[in-house]
Amino acid sequence: MVTTTSAVKHLKTTLEVPTLRKQYYARSLEASHQGRKVAWCSNNIPSEIVDSMDITSVFLENYATVCASKRLSSAFCQAGERAGFSQDVCGYARITMGIILGGKDALEAPYGGLAKPDFLVVNSHSCDSRLGWFSTMAQKLGLPMFVLDAPYQPDGGCWKINNEVYTHLQLEDFVAFLEQQTGAKLDRARLREKLELERCTADILVEINKMRKNVPCPVGSADMYTALWPMMYMAGTRDCDQFYQRLLAEVREKVQREEGVVPEEKFRLLWSGIPFWYNMRLLNYFEAFGGVVAVESFYRYDEPMLPPQDEDPIKDMALRSTRQRPFRAGIQSQIDQVLDTVRDYKIDGVILSFNPSCRLAYVPQLELQTAIEKQGIPVLSLECDMADERTYSEGQVKTRLDAFIEMLLAR
Repeated sequence: MVTTTSAVKHLKTTLEVPTLRKQYYARSLEASHQGRKVAWCSNNIPSEIVDSMDITSVFLENYATVCASKRLSSAFCQAGERAGFSQDVCGYARITMGIILGGKDALEAPYGGLAKPDFLVVNSHSCDSRLGWFSTMAQKLGLPMFVLDAPYQPDGGCWKINNEVYTHLQLEDFVAFLEQQTGAKLDRARLREKLELERCTADILVEINKMRKNVPCPVGSADMYTALWPMMYMAGTRDCDQFYQRLLAEVREKVQREEGVVPEEKFRLLWSGIPFWYNMRLLNYFEAFGGVVAVESFYRYDEPMLPPQDEDPIKDMALRSTRQRPFRAGIQSQIDQVLDTVRDYKIDGVILSFNPSCRLAYVPQLELQTAIEKQGIPVLSLECDMADERTYSEGQVKTRLDAFIEMLLAR
């Protein structure tokens, strides 16, 4: 039996997420068995559109993190490597390809396995390797695939109007593809309702993250990495919104009682990059020394969503995504965002997660490390794959954490 390395949660509401996630995957299997359409999606595919057409979405990166959290990822990665995928390829891709191509030697996948897909949907802007990953799956499975392209959005310049038009056309093409696959039309009124509910939910998340600036910190990354799951995969649903209303109430109570993650807060940390999903308990390691990972650089809502930009929900989504860019494309923008967070959250030290199988998350960390150190902020760099546990050495990581904590306490 594998020993669990899940993070210790400090909020009761966060403990609801595993049940929500299990139900989510159970529904996807049921939909497949009943003959309803199932789409395998990459992250950053708008689930609101997919859900509005009664298509069941399965987000493969998330499923890979589930495998990693259950400490099954290395075996699936090895199966993916035997199928021809290099160890340098994204850990999420190797896990999924190991499940698909592992044959009789493959382990039993979590939650009863992946629902059988009818088509694949991938976006282009988050990373380049996922395009090759999804194209390979489409070829192996003999399924149609749609690429939702998004233009690069540099800071400033006259690119904005053209990008708004292009993004709108891409979303309309996406809708046309889904309509072709299902034989049904998108209910735009239903989508508009989902977007409005999503905006309300996003406002709740922004408020929660603002309260994390409090000293002591009422909720750290050990809870928030888990607590963000409903917004990433259930956005625009009542269950999602009600979950965050309960979470907000619990965090407010902690702030009113001046109750933090640790009884006596001595130092505050920022985790930059993707965490190591197979050992999330690292986020709790600092608590015995009075430290808390108060905030993370990825997967965080820090500003309210724009109000509706157009009556048509598809054009509204296009305008919102280009006028308010939650994903900062340029390295300098990412550096500025992290330095702002260090200041606003009163951060004493930064942990940089270097993930060798993800260039998107790896390359900016080098520049970020230099920028943070110039501000006199201590930095600890940890290089381990986000999903493949074979790259992780418990003894080496703990030794470096202990030295980092000793330095922080001395300061």
